[in-house]
Amino acid sequence: MRFLGGFGVRLARRSRWLARRLWLVAALEVALITHRHWRRLDADERRRLTELARKSRGQPSNLSGRERDEAAELLEKLDYAELGGTVAATLLPFRPIRRMVEFALGQPARARRRKPEAAGT
Repeated sequence: MRFLGGFGVRLARRSRWLARRLWLVAALEVALITHRHWRRLDADERRRLTELARKSRGQPSNLSGRERDEAAELLEKLDYAELGGTVAATLLPFRPIRRMVEFALGQPARARRRKPEAAGT
């Protein structure tokens, strides 16, 4: 009986140790996921998206209309909606939350796709 008690204590200590470092595991997984999506772009596209992001400073209004369209195209190729959903699933491992994030991030892209169709009719 004493063996089981000691085993339980060691297991609890290990669990606490792991729980304190779990954020590191999650951060590494998010970095790996982001890297995979980033590699969907070729080197020139990655460079251009970085330039556009720097120029915009987080405000799309800092870009011209053509540059906004170019950034949107590159983000679509990056598949930012799937990226957001996968990161959300990593940080919050509940499937419905992942679906909600993918849906929310995917809405602007769907709206842009509908605009040219409406203009053509």
